[in-house]
Amino acid sequence: SHPPLQMSLVPTPLNELQSILAIRTPTGDQYVTYLGRTPRERFDSLFEGAAIAFLGSMFSYFVSFVIGQFLATILGTIFVFWPILAPEFKAYQRNWELCGGRDLIDVWMDDDEDDGVWG
Repeated sequence: SHPPLQMSLVPTPLNELQSILAIRTPTGDQYVTYLGRTPRERFDSLFEGAAIAFLGSMFSYFVSFVIGQFLATILGTIFVFWPILAPEFKAYQRNWELCGGRDLIDVWMDDDEDDGVWG
């Protein structure tokens, strides 16, 4: 009922694929994308970071009466530095979702040690 798709997969060597994709550590482009490309996006990102830092520090102050000062101080520090940490966490999450936690495999490499399914 559906016409066949007219496309093909072209295997790419691992070194070219690693230069195209950000696999492990976030790149500067990922930071810029998270912080926003337009003035409105930059304002939204700055407002989000400031709101999380302020509300989180207030939350950690009030929760310090329940869980103690040491844990609340650690929690408050995470909230205060959230505007700096958030782009890193978001980029790591995006990179993890891209690869699904798997390492990239070079399709051009001969694997004589493992016979695999077809051996």
